[in-house]
Amino acid sequence: MHSPGHRFEPPAPPLAPDRVTGLGVLMRVRRNAFSAFPARCFTAPAITYRLGITDLILATTPDAMRHVLADHPDRFRRVRATGRVLGPILGRGLAAAEGEAWRRQRRTLAPAFTPRTLPVLSQHIAACAEATCARIEAAKGGPIDLLSAMQDLSLDIAARSMFSLETARFGPELRRLLLFYSATIGRPRASDFLLPSTLLTPTDVRRALFRRRWSRIIAAVIAERRSTAAPDTPRDLFDMLADAYKDQDEGLLADEVSTMLFAGHETTGLTLFWACYLLANAPDWQDAVRDEARACDVSPGSAGEALARLPLTRAVVEETLRLYPPAYMSAREVGDPHDLCGSPVRGGSLVLLPFCMLHRNPAFWAAPARFDPSRFLGAARPDRFTFLPFGAGPRVCIGAQLAVAESVLVLARLLRGNAIAMEQAAPVQPIGSFSTRPSHVPVFTLRPCLP
Repeated sequence: MHSPGHRFEPPAPPLAPDRVTGLGVLMRVRRNAFSAFPARCFTAPAITYRLGITDLILATTPDAMRHVLADHPDRFRRVRATGRVLGPILGRGLAAAEGEAWRRQRRTLAPAFTPRTLPVLSQHIAACAEATCARIEAAKGGPIDLLSAMQDLSLDIAARSMFSLETARFGPELRRLLLFYSATIGRPRASDFLLPSTLLTPTDVRRALFRRRWSRIIAAVIAERRSTAAPDTPRDLFDMLADAYKDQDEGLLADEVSTMLFAGHETTGLTLFWACYLLANAPDWQDAVRDEARACDVSPGSAGEALARLPLTRAVVEETLRLYPPAYMSAREVGDPHDLCGSPVRGGSLVLLPFCMLHRNPAFWAAPARFDPSRFLGAARPDRFTFLPFGAGPRVCIGAQLAVAESVLVLARLLRGNAIAMEQAAPVQPIGSFSTRPSHVPVFTLRPCLP
């Protein structure tokens, strides 16, 4: 097992005070979810707050997470905040769907995300990574915005691998809208959790206006895809979706397209940024990834086979997801009165599952603040429910395997011939808002690193 000597502990935001109230937790979630929860989350299986006529419950341990997400998912439904926050982009797509509609959509999409599809999708990933790395390398040691570069790359990969589209025409506008939404009206507010959906807030109105703009550009993307498709090209995810939804309204197809593009830009792109940040500060691990990448072929024709030969790079990605999970928490609403880890919970109670706290709990992780990919190598792998970057249970992220594979291949291609460095700046803190974003974007440089 490789375990470099350099130990890097990235800075973490301060926790909420133990005296924080339930409303205080929700208000802090808007500013930064990584600072919304108290240290008691590390020791108590569940913390209950009175919140007006209902309760707010923080379910914080692996057993509590398993209970809610895997053992009794039907007793804990999605909260109204999910529709309010994600609806303007995802609409009725898979991530926001419920009940029988969700089951039907999941069955439709599942064949596109099995291990059998990874070799084909890996070719697209590697080709996009090659083009992006060539552009970055052209900077010849100059300053690089790796956050924008990685999010642009991930959007390109999603468009190309799933919809056979290039993003030259629509990419800039898609990126602009996604960045605007995530930085402003996409941030969850206390009112999203507490107010009934029928009571519109000024933020809800702004989200509805955004939805119109977003829907127009997605409709244009779909029209472009249909007008450029050649009859002899291999079927892609768009073809599967178009066939499955041909007897339904066009809006549902548009929502599924939105879901896939959003996932690429906002989750995988951020994971790649954080991985680059960590490796720039842990040169021993960066060297180890480089050595592993040089020992195999990550070009488009061989990328599918290379995945099995990059275990250390995969461990780096998984450790990145532990420290900076893109989905930092999940929320559920209790249906009927229920018992959670020995404590009775009332129907209608709001349950928050803070993955960002679970992943840093010293009861389950030695030196939890430390960047240490060896946690995920060999027999050292953690227990299933202590590591939940993609959720768990029937609603686990359908694209989890693809997201990890994409991150592994991009890192391998980027580092096999380059060294990443970061100019000294203020410490970069994770900000849990719409997703896990950096407090600021540091300046990176890339220099050639020959064998």
